[in-house]
Amino acid sequence: MNVSVIGAGSTYGIFLVKWAILLKHFPDTNRQKVSIPPIGTISYSNTTERNRDLVLEVLLDDLSHMPQFEGKDLKQVLKDVHGYTNWREMTTKEDPGLVVVGSPLNTHVPYLRELITDTKVKNILCEPPLCHVHEIESLPRIVELAREKGVSVGINQQYATLYDRLKGLPMSDAADAGKFGDLLTGLTGLHIVFTTHGTRLWRKMQGVGEQEILEDLGPHVWEFIPKDLRSKPITVKNVKKEGDNLFLNFVEYDLKFGDVPVKLTLGYHRRLKSLKVTMKKGKKDYEFSVTGAVNPATGEFTRWIEGKNYAYPFKHFLDTDLVKESFIHSLAGKPVVPMDEGIKTLEFIRTLHQH
Repeated sequence: MNVSVIGAGSTYGIFLVKWAILLKHFPDTNRQKVSIPPIGTISYSNTTERNRDLVLEVLLDDLSHMPQFEGKDLKQVLKDVHGYTNWREMTTKEDPGLVVVGSPLNTHVPYLRELITDTKVKNILCEPPLCHVHEIESLPRIVELAREKGVSVGINQQYATLYDRLKGLPMSDAADAGKFGDLLTGLTGLHIVFTTHGTRLWRKMQGVGEQEILEDLGPHVWEFIPKDLRSKPITVKNVKKEGDNLFLNFVEYDLKFGDVPVKLTLGYHRRLKSLKVTMKKGKKDYEFSVTGAVNPATGEFTRWIEGKNYAYPFKHFLDTDLVKESFIHSLAGKPVVPMDEGIKTLEFIRTLHQH
């Protein structure tokens, strides 16, 4: 299967090119128990010749730090990796079995429509969200077109499998310790804090508002809300926004899922990067922090989950990169988050934005 990535200028776009290279040369690094076809050529597009060539420089550096490629001729490894400045030329010449859409958000709807109707591509993975919140009404037609043409569209919401990976783990070594999965039902409260270094627009001191924060962080936050709560009706009780005259820094939502209070704190900070989930059961708070780390054994960027308060001493180091896991499922034609689920994510974001 040939793989093409539209818009490899983003960090995740480069990650996906890197994981395709790894899986091509070392198929045993697929630890997902999902059967995928052998990978052929790998291609990517970027907006200019300079940016296209920069991707190769980043790949050379990244691969040089991965144990599997130690002592390898990396230029030889990259001979089947082709860069383009025109994505349409790429998809015509490369005949990809999977196309990843990692281009700017305002291009997602037109690119998806064109890929579905004007190419032979049958398998697409789209970076989240599917589109801007004001474009959501255009998605039913995209779904209809994909069904007519037999095209599978998945959304790369990387945290979609996190709870499934954790649910069978014991909370501690104690004989009577419950499992992480026991927390996912019957919650009496939930608080999610997600602050990151911000989008490129924000870092350039350009106008960024609630919509940009929601579209950036909302798809990930949705995956941290247990499915037991997601099925309940949402009520927006209060919205608090903090920022200065140039851009919005934080937005906080007080919600209710059914009768369960849920607080979301989302925003950007130049130095503070934090992802915390606090699950409340009765008077007990189970707090989990999720941080990024590189697994020295595999070179993969993965996640470290550590419990505090009543969740202490829970600790777990994921054995895979979550972006890579989502990518592998789409290579198999079985996206973790299909398009209809991606639309539910957008509807959630729109509900918050309307208040």
